[in-house]
Amino acid sequence: MQDGMVQLPVVNLQEPAQAPTRGGAAYKPSRFNHFHTLPTGEKLAFNSLSGGLAVLDSEGWARYTALVKGEPLDPKNPVDQGLVEGRFVVPENFDELAYLKTLHLRQRYTTEAWSLTICPTIDCNFGCDYCFQRHRVSRMTEAVQAKLLEVFAQKAPRLSKFFVTWFGGEPTLAWDVVQRLSQGFLEVAERNRVEYSASLITNGYLLDEGKVADMVRYRIHLVQITLDGDAPYHDQRRHLLTGEGSFERILANLRLFLGKPVFVHIRVNVDVRNREGVPALLKRLAEEGLAHQENLRVYFAPVTSTAPPSHGVKGFCFTRKDFARIEPEYFTLAESLGLATLPYPSLQLGGCVAAHPEGFVVEPDGTLQKCWDTVGQPEFAVGNILEYDPLQLAENPVYQRWMSWDPFSEELACSRCTWLPACMGGCPLKVVFPEAMPEGKVELECTTFKWNWKRTFTLLAERAGEAEPAPRPCTG
Repeated sequence: MQDGMVQLPVVNLQEPAQAPTRGGAAYKPSRFNHFHTLPTGEKLAFNSLSGGLAVLDSEGWARYTALVKGEPLDPKNPVDQGLVEGRFVVPENFDELAYLKTLHLRQRYTTEAWSLTICPTIDCNFGCDYCFQRHRVSRMTEAVQAKLLEVFAQKAPRLSKFFVTWFGGEPTLAWDVVQRLSQGFLEVAERNRVEYSASLITNGYLLDEGKVADMVRYRIHLVQITLDGDAPYHDQRRHLLTGEGSFERILANLRLFLGKPVFVHIRVNVDVRNREGVPALLKRLAEEGLAHQENLRVYFAPVTSTAPPSHGVKGFCFTRKDFARIEPEYFTLAESLGLATLPYPSLQLGGCVAAHPEGFVVEPDGTLQKCWDTVGQPEFAVGNILEYDPLQLAENPVYQRWMSWDPFSEELACSRCTWLPACMGGCPLKVVFPEAMPEGKVELECTTFKWNWKRTFTLLAERAGEAEPAPRPCTG
């Protein structure tokens, strides 16, 4: 290691502009610094605003200590330069929170990019007990499809990017709607030189070669498929409406993506009932030849109880802190098998798209929701795409509540948290609509890095240079 500090690779990072380097100027410690002493005695340093990760030896730590005590910065000293570039020290008069808020507002209210979630149906062929939706037989009407294309065509001349998430229910139950709208979106995007891409959230049961070919054709670059443990665990929780298991068919369908230009995230939802089944799942995936694939990664998510339909599983859910304790074990095993890389926090500038003015979930009848978790629940609706008018939307009281979301509010602990850049307040639904939560009160959804970063980053430090970037997982 060079004297002073070693900058470790930054994974999956949107890095803001670097802080200015001023020779002789006074510097202060960043409010977003995190330090951990390694077994070697060196200091592991992470900054949640810049995403900078470094190992400081005794000389590097001495320079950091000297700078925050007021010693002038030496612009010719590479250690000083690294501390500034990683934002471990910032100019004395630099307001980091105001800077972060400015970045947040710029991205939250941008009009250059549009993200839309579309439900071609909210019917489903599964009966998962932790589902947060109220399903019903449905199919997106032709009028709603036409209106979606019309609204996109109106917005397109002012857009640089348009991103669609196909959601449900189970969207493959209305695959012709996905095909028709995808073709229409592509035509409008190409006419207006808009960058278009899409993702798909599916249970994976109805996939086939034709649908995978369609994904390539219609620029569905990312697919999320859920497996909740090996067959005995998965089939107890994610079964067909008939009660029949789904694991083996989904597993077989995953092979359809081998060698295809579609990235697959295998999501594993975890609660106290299936935590023991996760290792067996990972080993089974490796045995089936799904490890060491460039386009396939596994990630883990705690089962949550948010909107009323999922309140019945509240007693099985981990707290964020408890889940943070077991998450590194899963990722370490998955990495050893070639199914994942260790996670790395990314800067969540705009926060949840539900709090963006034009962030919507479109139901089959045109109902506009703001959140995936409220699909099929009319009490949370903010309007209808068939009557789309941004000014009228602003008059809707439910819409106004969503727009009131402010992770920088002094009423929330988020504004004082050193992990704010990595989660930007977490889930707005749990704050804006506390009456919808199981206990009827505000629930903050903190990043699990808040509790397990030392363990995870120590492993990253040990494997410096080996971690590979991976696309950010879909949520929900």
